[in-house]
Amino acid sequence: MKAIVRFFRQRAINGFLKRKKSCVLPDIAKYPSIAILLDQDQFKNYKEIEATLRRLFTLKRYTFIVYVDALPKDVMQTDRYFFIRKEDFNFWGLIKQNKKESLLCLSFDLVIDFTKMPDELLTNTYIMTLINNTFRMTFGNTCPALYDMVIDSKNEDDMLHRIEILKNYLSMLLGQR
Repeated sequence: MKAIVRFFRQRAINGFLKRKKSCVLPDIAKYPSIAILLDQDQFKNYKEIEATLRRLFTLKRYTFIVYVDALPKDVMQTDRYFFIRKEDFNFWGLIKQNKKESLLCLSFDLVIDFTKMPDELLTNTYIMTLINNTFRMTFGNTCPALYDMVIDSKNEDDMLHRIEILKNYLSMLLGQR
């Protein structure tokens, strides 16, 4: 069964890579909208992540996209929190149409993939292809062709530090530093 799911997700990823648009570096001084792809364990620190984002960026909007086993009881799914559960996938391992349409309706200037869980079924990589945006970045992922910028960070566990590194890189690339 895992081989079937992996096959269909890899096919979807390959299709995305064939039609991938050229990237547009977001101007972080002009109120960008940001999506943050997190693991379930990483989402436990969402309040600290939010505080760091608000401190470093002047944002129009930000949304956490999280693959979870079960919906958290203390957080409601709103425009700021988009949860994807196992039940949102069909037999072939692809996201069901109604959830896919909800995800595709969201549009962002920048998507940051912070996930670090082993992705043997390509779940996070597949989800990344469904997020409508102009610039994708990650901190060392298994599918670098999917991203416009890959940063290799020595301090892999400190996500707040990674956000600061991201801000510095974007500022340098935009000549704002």
